[in-house]
Amino acid sequence: MLKDVVDAMSEEFGTCLKEIKYLSERLEAVEKKVGINTKWKETSSQNARTGTSSQKAGTQTQSESVNGTNTGRKSLPEDKGPDVPIDASSSKDKAPETSLSLVLLDKTQSTVLDLEKEDARYCERRDAALALCRAKSDRTRRLAASQQSPYTANNTAKVIIPNKKLCPGYDPFAKLNKKKLKDLTDWCKMCPDYRTPLDKKPRTSRTWWYQTLRTSLSWLADCHIDAWINVLGRRYDANPQHFRSERMCFLDHLCAQQWRAKYQDWKDSEPDQNGLGRRLPGGAWNYYSGTIPSFYQSNKVWGTDIDDIYAPVNYKDTHWFAMWISIPKRHIVVFDNICSSISPTELDEVMEPFIFMVPYLLVECASYDEERAQYSLEPFTYARPTNIPPARSGDCGLYALKYIECHALGIEFSKKDFAKANGKYMRDKMAVDIFEELPGVHEYENKDNFENLDAYDG
Repeated sequence: MLKDVVDAMSEEFGTCLKEIKYLSERLEAVEKKVGINTKWKETSSQNARTGTSSQKAGTQTQSESVNGTNTGRKSLPEDKGPDVPIDASSSKDKAPETSLSLVLLDKTQSTVLDLEKEDARYCERRDAALALCRAKSDRTRRLAASQQSPYTANNTAKVIIPNKKLCPGYDPFAKLNKKKLKDLTDWCKMCPDYRTPLDKKPRTSRTWWYQTLRTSLSWLADCHIDAWINVLGRRYDANPQHFRSERMCFLDHLCAQQWRAKYQDWKDSEPDQNGLGRRLPGGAWNYYSGTIPSFYQSNKVWGTDIDDIYAPVNYKDTHWFAMWISIPKRHIVVFDNICSSISPTELDEVMEPFIFMVPYLLVECASYDEERAQYSLEPFTYARPTNIPPARSGDCGLYALKYIECHALGIEFSKKDFAKANGKYMRDKMAVDIFEELPGVHEYENKDNFENLDAYDG
């Protein structure tokens, strides 16, 4: 009885030694292939060799897979299959040497799975945006109160009749209120950065903001451009009768910036059999439905509620100009105060995204075939008049904003009002108006770019 117990214990102990040896050999094979040397490797090997070595014959190291499956496992007889003979004399020393292959993935490069996820994300956002836009445009084209009946003698031909003469609006070149200008100056003097040099002032400082705006020939930043667009939008909402049409909207600088930056992606994307389904720039559908710019939401749909679109355009951070997009005329007018800043060839390149993507957006977002048939994918035309009052270098942004304001009000560009000597007056007048109508604007940051930059491009 006692002998049987001893024999059983000896047998189990031998089995444990075999397992220890087997595991140590597996670990040793892995270490050799990856070049790892540890102090305890020799100790474990010596302990394993104290037991039987009969399991050493007929074994062969197995190459590791990159993903770690069966890493370092030695091939067993049953792994070779019935048709492969077992060589009892083979040993670990005669095993063929295999090299470890490592695949390093660049996290900055998209994998196939990443691209599939991007496409799914794009389609989801596109469908949601299109549903919203088509829901807004799925209604009868509305006329402003100042417009005549849309029907001619033949009521089957629906034609939009131009606006009647609206009541006179405000004077964009009214006399400067010097008291309000002094209030602005005194308010800026209270700023801690008042005596700091202009180039060292923080951009959120009210002294930097208004000093830049009021300094002759000083480049207007994006925040100044958007602030005046905001003023025009608020004035239009409050008194649309002051403007030449009740079917217009004003866009911020980001629209042109995004469309130009993403135009090549739109151009390279494959359309469907109807010429649709291209990858639009981020925020394109939001602009179409009037939900951005967020500081001034018209909530009006292009074509359905909007005929005229005004937008500033930044050319390489060296020049500002304005554009007026007429949807009924399928035409774009460029108001450029320094034509020598952009050659005709360069202007063709700048305007290409708008003449192609505006008509595309109108067709893509149409809610039904009858509405879609009113538009065409044919590109718009554009022109740059050369008879508008010029500006001095540095005042291009100021003049571009005043062109938008005057044209929206139906006022001609007077050479007297736009005289180069009036640049300082126009800057002061604009600063006072912004100070009065948009308090705290110097602290505002246009975040539409962060929210819509990649909204529809994966």
